[in-house]
Amino acid sequence: MGRRSSAQSLPSTSTAAQFNPANVSHDRGLGVEAMYQPGNNPSLSFVTGTGKVGAALVSSKIENAFFGNSVPETEDMYFDRREEDQQYKSDKYTFALGAGLFKNRHFGLDVGLMGKYNSETKHAHPGAGLSMRLWIFTLGGAYYQDDFRLKNTDATNPRTDELYSVEWEDQDYQERFSVQNFFVGMKVKSLFLDAGVIKSNYKFYEDDTVIKIYSASYIWRNFMLNVAQRLETSDSWRYESGEDDLIDEREKKETYGGLQYSFNKHFVAGIHYNYYLLREYALSLAAFF
Repeated sequence: MGRRSSAQSLPSTSTAAQFNPANVSHDRGLGVEAMYQPGNNPSLSFVTGTGKVGAALVSSKIENAFFGNSVPETEDMYFDRREEDQQYKSDKYTFALGAGLFKNRHFGLDVGLMGKYNSETKHAHPGAGLSMRLWIFTLGGAYYQDDFRLKNTDATNPRTDELYSVEWEDQDYQERFSVQNFFVGMKVKSLFLDAGVIKSNYKFYEDDTVIKIYSASYIWRNFMLNVAQRLETSDSWRYESGEDDLIDEREKKETYGGLQYSFNKHFVAGIHYNYYLLREYALSLAAFF
């Protein structure tokens, strides 16, 4: 939804802006995007720009989704929601503000600031990002802080089976964490290619969570095709449909596919496979005014 100077092959600028505010579109006007998967509440994104400055407000559903970081869950919580095809429950909102510092035919430099608010913990956290375009090549990086809470649970470390003993309040586990990401890419006519790394550090896990994303998109007439692969290395569980239990495996691989169609300059509709890492199909509709 709108132009951006890095992570150009991701399905929309709202997806890219949630982890790098410099990716907010500066296009003039107002854009609204809705994502819907049957059995779950829809998520909404709002983007507006002046040509040089842009802002986005997103009801965050990117955590534990294909293009986002992986937030810890207990074994029972994760297994139950996967069995019921439920998205990860997140009461967070992301506000991103981006500005173009320099732009010409061959070079562009954008910066951005962001705030993430968790209505469950009542905490807000800052972040910042940088995005650059040089001829056909792009790169971007960002750093932000966030938090999560596990409610009323005897959460155990999946590697040691021992109860956690830090920051417990009435059997709730709460933790503040940081996320760093870096994306590089290129554009060749109507083909966009990107490779990115999202790294999160949790006390909940013994090792860092590292996610590598390789994505591509191609525009043909009014169609845009998106494909991507996600390689996650983490202490979280792996779910396999048809299994009676979760699999304790650090390496996890997922594939995404999406097809979007632009009816005119104002409306774009799309269908997405595995956007929420549920092997599901989700629908999107974006409007520009």
